[in-house]
Amino acid sequence: MADRLTTEDVARIARLAAMQLTAAEVKKFQGWLTEAIDYIEVLQELDTAGVIVTSQVTGLVNLWRQDQTQSSLTQKQALQNAPATYKGYFKVEAVFDRSEG
Repeated sequence: MADRLTTEDVARIARLAAMQLTAAEVKKFQGWLTEAIDYIEVLQELDTAGVIVTSQVTGLVNLWRQDQTQSSLTQKQALQNAPATYKGYFKVEAVFDRSEG
């Protein structure tokens, strides 16, 4: 089965997912993630040689239509209730931490 994930592995995964976990939660997720990886390894042992590749099963196809413009809010109207703006755009806090690679 899979090599056991370390607590450092789980902590790094949590940081990448922007999750703050307690030490107890890291231990809990360590077990759960290891079980998931073990199960994936079991599934990889299945013989799928005769299985037809399927990308979707509904039979639906893309329905294309001509793009049409529709009237909407002005920029001023769209921004009027925003808590913060900058040069005509919504101002929000950074989503990504550039120090994490």
